Amino acid sequence: MLPGAPDEAPLYRFGRAELDAAAQELTIDGKRAPLGARGVGLLRMLIERRQAAVSKHELLEKVWSGVIVEENNLQVQISTLRRLLGPHAIATIPGRGYRFMLPLEGEPPDPSEANGTLRGPANGEPMRRAANAGNLPVRLPELYGRHDESAAVQALVQEHSLVSIAGAAGIGKTRLAMAVAAAMARECPDGAWLIELAAVNDPRLLVQSVAQGMRLALPGLREPIDELCAALHARRALLVLDNCEHLIEDISTLIARLLNDGEALRILATTQEALKLPEECVYRLSPLSVPANAQVADPLSYGAVRLLFERVRALRPQFNIDSSNVEAVVDICRRLDGLPLAIELAAARVPMLGVMGVEERLGERFHVLTGGSRVAPKRHQTLRAALDWSHALLDENERAVYRRLGAFVGSFSLEGAQELVASEDIDAWSALEYLSSLVEKSLVIAEGEPRPRYRMLESTREHALEQLAGAGETYTWLARHAEVTWHALQHYVKGRRTEAILAEMPNVRSAYEWARTTPQARVEAVALATLPSMIVAVRGAVQEARERLLEVEPLVGDDLPKPLVAQYWQWYARIGLGGRLPASRCVDALQRAERMFSELGRERHVHACRRHLAEALLDAGDLAGSAQALERARMMEIEGWPPVDTMRRMRVQGLWLAKAGRTEEALHCSALALEKAQDTNIGRYQLVLLDDIARFHLEAGNAHEAAERYSALVDRSRHAQAGLTLSNALSGLIAALTAEKQLDEAEAVAAEAVPVLSRSSILVARADILSLLMAQRGRHEAAARLLGASEHFRASCETPRDPVERRCRADAMAFLAGAVGQTQLREWMTAGAGATEAELVALLPSNAKASPR
Repeated sequence: MLPGAPDEAPLYRFGRAELDAAAQELTIDGKRAPLGARGVGLLRMLIERRQAAVSKHELLEKVWSGVIVEENNLQVQISTLRRLLGPHAIATIPGRGYRFMLPLEGEPPDPSEANGTLRGPANGEPMRRAANAGNLPVRLPELYGRHDESAAVQALVQEHSLVSIAGAAGIGKTRLAMAVAAAMARECPDGAWLIELAAVNDPRLLVQSVAQGMRLALPGLREPIDELCAALHARRALLVLDNCEHLIEDISTLIARLLNDGEALRILATTQEALKLPEECVYRLSPLSVPANAQVADPLSYGAVRLLFERVRALRPQFNIDSSNVEAVVDICRRLDGLPLAIELAAARVPMLGVMGVEERLGERFHVLTGGSRVAPKRHQTLRAALDWSHALLDENERAVYRRLGAFVGSFSLEGAQELVASEDIDAWSALEYLSSLVEKSLVIAEGEPRPRYRMLESTREHALEQLAGAGETYTWLARHAEVTWHALQHYVKGRRTEAILAEMPNVRSAYEWARTTPQARVEAVALATLPSMIVAVRGAVQEARERLLEVEPLVGDDLPKPLVAQYWQWYARIGLGGRLPASRCVDALQRAERMFSELGRERHVHACRRHLAEALLDAGDLAGSAQALERARMMEIEGWPPVDTMRRMRVQGLWLAKAGRTEEALHCSALALEKAQDTNIGRYQLVLLDDIARFHLEAGNAHEAAERYSALVDRSRHAQAGLTLSNALSGLIAALTAEKQLDEAEAVAAEAVPVLSRSSILVARADILSLLMAQRGRHEAAARLLGASEHFRASCETPRDPVERRCRADAMAFLAGAVGQTQLREWMTAGAGATEAELVALLPSNAKASPR
């Protein structure tokens, strides 16, 4: 029985087993199981704390209270419990500990197990991030020995638009930057955002990586850098760009553009070398402070000693620094040059080797520094030596897991690590234990709640890849990594787990680049390009998704799996709609996809292809062909057909009717589709259909009705935080109020709309509507420049104007021609064609930069 247990201990029943805590007995099918008192105490503690993982150290301290034992005692007991209760009874959560997973008799199933949300440790409630702006981790690690540096960097960020924290690898730049950002988050109304760039090796992906990290949707209608700058133009945000040194020229160019266009943006960068920009203020980060000798009054007042102490204390709560070990502790910190990463690696070995043992091992390993490169900085050599030393202390299986995990880029999931690492020599359960061991040794980092993801520091990953190459296993495990990433995408896409797909994107990009250049990996290349394409496009990375699909087009052939090829052509066409690809290519791709899905018997996919084909044919101006595609989709909707698909087809039907000039029928069809969207509780489609209905009224000349509908939609979209729908509703409301000659009201709406349109990167796409308002307000030059910008945009994006935009443009052109003459009109339009979005914003109402309500 555990120390301090109550006299009347509870009785737990689960499956075929029963645990009698009072009798310290486990029975299975009524027979006593061969389990000792420690095993019973361990099982009871896991059951009582079943809402969350229990750390190994808590288990050792409570179950083996007062007894010094090795960690493998715990692993033996866990293995015994799994043998008795089943392999899934107790889960290993690397970096967190163990968790009891079986449902207790009479207790409802934990709903979090159905949706992948683990319970928090305090009260069983799901742990969720507060709804504050930004993406900083909820819990930041303690910043030992860096408080003065944190205050200094905060002061610099308040004074300068760009501050760079520069220093050697492993010196703690990232941790300091995150602490500064967290401390200043309240001063940033639009959030503090951490953008990790270490995994971005292609300069073309920098813009999308920043946009994705800040949860910005770039429509893909213009150059990504232009759309990103437009979205950030008026934001008061702090952007932390982490690990800039490997693409320093490209990142410097991006930062210069962002700061040039952003009025209130602040950027904090971490880098091994200065960015060398005029705006840059460089803060050189030194190693943690180290005592000159062990005779100082308070060793813990030095950052390096404090870090080592706290890291060891987290692993062994009884650890203290006293006269018996202080000299060894100070010697370790001094010989590791105060480098945080090296100190953490050393601290992870103290529980096994003791402080004296670690000090002795350092002496055995660091003699290689004298024979190292004379060019590489000494601290880089020290870090490499620390990694070599830590790697040498691993057993053979831990080394195998360590080098295999180097194939991951950025973070990875527990399941992904298990699938990658498991092989003939290491089974799936052992893989979890070895991963857990690497987390405890600071070679792998566990991050996030409630379900952690894992990653290696970039320098650690490079070291692991060197070990992989040294073992002659690079091709084998990069191929496995591509396969594992493919499987993860299939699972996430099927479960509509958007955030999981986005988290895997660094791995997707890395695996894709390997597969694209490996002839034997054609199918992996096509799969990695196809499966995430719609998710990343919807989130704004349209150009990235489109370019990847175009790159693998020559690889798509009949010898590839037919479901994959069919999905490729469907997404190829969907992303190409709206002028991103010629309509004829979209039509051809959808016809191919439809045939293949039909041969596979996937009827819902066939239905989707037919309604998408109808949209593509509408873009091409083929109303007859579009009608035929819609009818073929409608004929599939027999009894029992999913109502969500019928609703989506009806939405396209409404677009067709409106384009055919049958407004009343379009309104009726869209109203029926809206009812179905409400019945199926699909909020996004409800807003889309409300936007369609308001636009149909506006196109038909019912400006008053359209204004009322758009006004209601503005309120609803604002409440739902639906930025793109809010943009459409505000621009539609401006057009309706202008048509009603309510120019004061229209200009007031424009004051709110301009920053919203800018953040949604569609301000230039709505320039015709704004131009007519400006013309009627007597601001002729602004109106003409907006027309020129619109003309330039339409010529480059190949997206046709809708009827409202065509009417606004024609009215504005006629008004301006009469007011200023054709010659002046053409001159101003030419100037507008070359204007930046910031220059256009400056032409609009004076309070247009104010934050929307």
